[in-house]
Amino acid sequence: MSNEVWKEFAAHEVTHSVAHYLTTIQELRQLKGYAILKDVADDLQVTKGSASVQIKNLKERGLVTEIDRHHLCLTEDGEKVAMQVVYNREVVTNFFHKVLGLDPENAGIDACKIEHLLSHEATERLLGLVQLLSQDDPAVAGFLKKFNSFKVTCPEHENCDVCEDVCLEAQ
Repeated sequence: MSNEVWKEFAAHEVTHSVAHYLTTIQELRQLKGYAILKDVADDLQVTKGSASVQIKNLKERGLVTEIDRHHLCLTEDGEKVAMQVVYNREVVTNFFHKVLGLDPENAGIDACKIEHLLSHEATERLLGLVQLLSQDDPAVAGFLKKFNSFKVTCPEHENCDVCEDVCLEAQ
């Protein structure tokens, strides 16, 4: 990985934790009409102290605000981030489940791991691929059948255009 990519990854503003706090606040407000620190902590299974530190950070970053000294709300920027994370999660979950054939639970778990890291462009391209491969078309059905029966191997490491120097089977 080049230093530029590593630095960009490290500087990414939306960490896994930030994504979960924002989406949890959003979900609680939708379900209950409000979100308070205790409910956020309970939902995320963290202590109130840990939640308080993260909420303070989110307030300082302009992603969360507080009404009446204890009702949490997302700012416009916080709402945008939360919506993008949820969108990414749905698209990636569908890709992993419908295209790659992972069971729904594992698809959701794996999507959760990367939902906050994807660019809008990457998510849009994945969505396009899911939509294309969801068409009722004999060519698509044939491709998916072939893909689902395909055994991933790397018999000739020297000739593999995908693995190149990092083939797992060659190690």
